Amino acid sequence: MMYLLVILIFSFALGQEVIRLTPQKAYELAWENNAELRKLRYDIESANFQLEEAKNYFLPYVMLGGGLVYNSKTEEWEKPFGVSFISLLYEYKKTSSRIRSAELLSEIKKEALRQLERDIKVRILELFAQASLYKKLTEVKREEMAIAYVRFDRAQQRKELGLATNLEVYQLESIYREKRKDLLQAQYEYNRALLEIKKLVGMDMDTLIDVQDIDLKPKVGDIDREKLLAYALKNNPIVKIKKKQVETYDELIRQAENILTPRVQIRGEVGNTIRTGIPQTRAYNQTGWRAGIEIFVPLFDASSLYRIGSLKAQKRMVQVDLEDTLNQLKLLSNSAEYRYMYLLAQWDAAVSKNRYAEENLMLRRSEYELELAFDLGYAMAEKSEAERQLMQAKYDLLLFLARLYALAGLDPYLIFEKSDEFIKTQ
Repeated sequence: MMYLLVILIFSFALGQEVIRLTPQKAYELAWENNAELRKLRYDIESANFQLEEAKNYFLPYVMLGGGLVYNSKTEEWEKPFGVSFISLLYEYKKTSSRIRSAELLSEIKKEALRQLERDIKVRILELFAQASLYKKLTEVKREEMAIAYVRFDRAQQRKELGLATNLEVYQLESIYREKRKDLLQAQYEYNRALLEIKKLVGMDMDTLIDVQDIDLKPKVGDIDREKLLAYALKNNPIVKIKKKQVETYDELIRQAENILTPRVQIRGEVGNTIRTGIPQTRAYNQTGWRAGIEIFVPLFDASSLYRIGSLKAQKRMVQVDLEDTLNQLKLLSNSAEYRYMYLLAQWDAAVSKNRYAEENLMLRRSEYELELAFDLGYAMAEKSEAERQLMQAKYDLLLFLARLYALAGLDPYLIFEKSDEFIKTQ
């Protein structure tokens, strides 16, 4: 606590404001500044452009060409040049498939963004919990260090009077040094959690922040695993992404399998040598222009066999991954009930211990005498540790429920509105 007071006093001296963050405010900042969110939004923008490109397959392209060709018949060097205008009208069984593939890619990236949003919200809650717990732990360790120091200092005084040995002094000094080390470790972890929050939400590292303690009243009951699993199978973002990936591979395989697919295009050329077709089937040595509609039918493409084999193998890999994801959801849904029972038991134990520590502290204060100073100090440290364990139990429950919401494809911040979506009472 002293470390935090020093920070606050120093900040006031410099006139720097301490920003108090809530999980909601932290996410608003993350939405604007988080690097992963920003990159994925740009990725979605890129996918949308690819979709528009697939939909506008008929848009023309223009090519300018020229060259130097030796004609053995005339024994002259020809200098052909020209401008070609080509617009694809339709490619049977491939045009619509390309559009659908681009749509699926865009949908996958949007689903990935929604998943990333949920992940960042859960991460914010985790970091808020860490910061609050380490803040409380510094209080515990400071009280333990203070007791150890007083015992060490008193042993030194007794040694000077010839009432204590070096062994006793060194033993108590080692305990004090150990407690001081633990305090510094707790302070380090607390400040590291704050720095992690600032990095996650895109704040300047020199900004002074404090985080709001999150309150939660756990509801006693059982996890409705059937309802949880139904939500997860329908809305879990990983499942939705994998299914769309399988559908994407189906479209890509359909494209690769359709070799004998007519292609219709309109073509126009201007120049001194006009060539038509892909491949260029005929040339006209004339100056002028030519326009017309061309139809092509590929007869054979040996490389398509390898592309089809590769795509089918990749599709099977995604299907295996999807199957494994579904089994993982079933595992998590079935084990959630037991995990929640344990967390409720941990909460009950922490409440009981905190109640005892409060009563013990009141007793020690009432019978305080100089020779019982250590008893009072120990009672204060025990009370702080009991409060920390109560906070730990609360945050474990909060994070468990937030992760359940994310697993089911729901907003983790629903815990601030209700925490009983999947809890049924007896």
